[in-house]
Amino acid sequence: MTRPVAKLLLTELAISIFLPFCMQAQSAQQQDLSLRDAITSAIRNRPELQAATQNEEAAVQLRRQARIIPNPRLFYQSENLRPGVDFPQGVDTYAYASELLEVSGRRGARIAAADSTVRRAQLTLELQRRTIELHVAQAYWEALRLQYLRTLADQNVGYYREILDYHQKRFNEGKIAAVDLLRVRLEEARAEASAESSRLAEAQAKQKLAREMGLVTANNWRLTEPFDVLNPPKEPASTNNPQDERIEVGLARQSIDAARANLMTQKAQGRPDIDVLFGYKRTAGFDTMIAGFQVNLPVFDRNQGAASAARFDVEASQSMLAAARQQSANDLELARISFDTWRRQVSERYRPLLDQAIDIANISRAAYREGGTDLLRLLDAERLRVDTQSAWVEALGNYHQSVLSLEYAEGLEP
Repeated sequence: MTRPVAKLLLTELAISIFLPFCMQAQSAQQQDLSLRDAITSAIRNRPELQAATQNEEAAVQLRRQARIIPNPRLFYQSENLRPGVDFPQGVDTYAYASELLEVSGRRGARIAAADSTVRRAQLTLELQRRTIELHVAQAYWEALRLQYLRTLADQNVGYYREILDYHQKRFNEGKIAAVDLLRVRLEEARAEASAESSRLAEAQAKQKLAREMGLVTANNWRLTEPFDVLNPPKEPASTNNPQDERIEVGLARQSIDAARANLMTQKAQGRPDIDVLFGYKRTAGFDTMIAGFQVNLPVFDRNQGAASAARFDVEASQSMLAAARQQSANDLELARISFDTWRRQVSERYRPLLDQAIDIANISRAAYREGGTDLLRLLDAERLRVDTQSAWVEALGNYHQSVLSLEYAEGLEP
């Protein structure tokens, strides 16, 4: 046995021994990532949610402040001060305290406005969370679609390599022309290029997923959700008007509450509060008590303009609620149409087409090995299979995206 042949045999032996371990190590480095894991990571890492949570806490503290009553005021006053005067006998001394009684309803209106602010902060936080969850789910299913396409592309490369090896042997035996071998090499090169593009698209999609998850760099993830299963959307809690469960509609309702609280505040501003006082007076050596009150007379300014403007704000908020409900109903109808269309397309059109394309490719392979067809028909059958697989995967991706849109339109979490 010559030295080059022995070296080649040793190399092949080493590859056959260590290749399974290398492949196992590579697969061990991959991390399984489910959709729920991706959403959990986003909720934990996205700074937007942290900012919204802090804004909610700030609104809660402002509501706490709104419940506090005004501080009392202490007055000390001396009159008739002059040089040489006998202070206890000749100086009038006043010491009294006053407290503002908010009989106008300002305190209640202030608390109602603070409650409305807290509710708005809570809804804003929930909307931010729902939006992030939706974007994470959309990025996840898009990355999963490209991962599935990359897997199919790798399988196609393996098949074309088998065809190339088969034709290389036949060419070496002098049974086919060189032009046929070149055609197969071209198809194998096209499959390699397509697989490389699929890997790039998958890497980019997973990096976008990492961004939605609040991460800087994507890990070596293996997305584990079943892509080729038509999972139905979740059932809404309310079957009559599920679109009213959306956070956008809740925010529109809350805007009405905020406008009404502002109307209460403006009306209270036009009513007077009472400032009562009680204390001590000493005049010419005699001690007495004093009591009184102070009140503004709402003769001219009763805050009429601001109250009228607040009424228009209430009506405008009611119109915005009607617009939000109309928009939500329209979004829900569009989402249902999209879901029904893609569910029907995948199950009734693309799935049978894929089965037929696979059957045609299998028949063409068997016929070609038996000499019943030529190389061009074999390659055409393989191109048809690849194109049909790509169309089927595209339709499946659209189906999963339509499920997300339908669930969001019904106010559900992905």
